[in-house]
Amino acid sequence: CIRDRSRIFIKNHDQAEDQGVRRAYGMLCSIVGIGLNVLLFMGKYLAGVLSGSIAITADAFNNLSDASSNIVSLLGFRLASRPADEGHPYGHGRYEYLAGLFVAVLVCAVGINLILESVTKIIKPSPTAYSVLSLAALVLSMLVKLWMAAFNRTLGDRIDSETLIATAQDSKNDVITSGSVLVAALISQTTGFDLDGWAGLGVGIFICISGLGLVRDAISPLLGQAPDPK
Repeated sequence: CIRDRSRIFIKNHDQAEDQGVRRAYGMLCSIVGIGLNVLLFMGKYLAGVLSGSIAITADAFNNLSDASSNIVSLLGFRLASRPADEGHPYGHGRYEYLAGLFVAVLVCAVGINLILESVTKIIKPSPTAYSVLSLAALVLSMLVKLWMAAFNRTLGDRIDSETLIATAQDSKNDVITSGSVLVAALISQTTGFDLDGWAGLGVGIFICISGLGLVRDAISPLLGQAPDPK
């Protein structure tokens, strides 16, 4: 279903090995990601400020970093589609791996920042007042990110793109991130024990671990990974 709808926007969609088609798929995913991530950032940032939740606010900035990653991916696909020249007889395809590496580094940076802010709130607690708006923002974010993960994974597999596959994994991580924050918010509301800082800490560690895995996956082909036997 995702693939079929994407064909509306892609000329010669079945020629996945063509650099122009790859660029078109990559640009489509990047533009969709930029728009949705900016909207999610605005909604969750407002909810985080109103509730005083460091976890929701940090989750919002995670979406903003995702939008930045989408911009980098957009540039990566454009550069990777440039034809071979005298100085680069094998083409510019590795720009795409560099874009994927940059996305992975951004993921790690977001995780580290979230850990630091969460530790600060654990040491110096501040009141958190969750509302229906903040909880609704988290649920909506999870639904949108589930769709984005499927969208990027489907098209990433279609054109064999490490950048889109890394973006899909990042979207899955965002679902877990928002889900953890939502669970912590519900427990806090029910028991009166504020878990906001601890939820942020756990999410930050998870994001860092995932980011390191993405760094490994992006570096391997840049170092000359052996091709698949097929």
